Amino acid sequence: MISPYEIVYKSALPALRAMVARRLQEDYHMTQQQVAERLGVTQASVSNYARRTRGMMVNLEADETVAAAADEIARGLASSHSDDRDALKYMTEVLDYIRFNHLMCSLHGDIEPSFEVEGCSACDGALTIKNFDRLKAPPQN
Repeated sequence: MISPYEIVYKSALPALRAMVARRLQEDYHMTQQQVAERLGVTQASVSNYARRTRGMMVNLEADETVAAAADEIARGLASSHSDDRDALKYMTEVLDYIRFNHLMCSLHGDIEPSFEVEGCSACDGALTIKNFDRLKAPPQN
């Protein structure tokens, strides 16, 4: 039995980091080394994100909330007043959102075919009262 936290750690977290790394490189013109320092990972990890050999088990770009959150995390990390604690808190909220909204269920089914993901509530946990409004992108005019 694979824990939802294992799936988040092995797939959602690298996917989110890859999204943020790409934004830092493309939108803020940071080098791989600069991105690595901001994300607290190695330059080799950033290289793997760029080559799409790491952080690709799940496509989180398809979720508008996660994509907007990756934009915001990158903006914060690119700022000259960047606070790693704020970025870490925001990334944790995004990972909670991913888990609570069951964005990993199909991957869980692929990884562990004998586990019945339909009707599973393992990811809900104590997050049933979590408010994700802060993550939601403002309406586009």
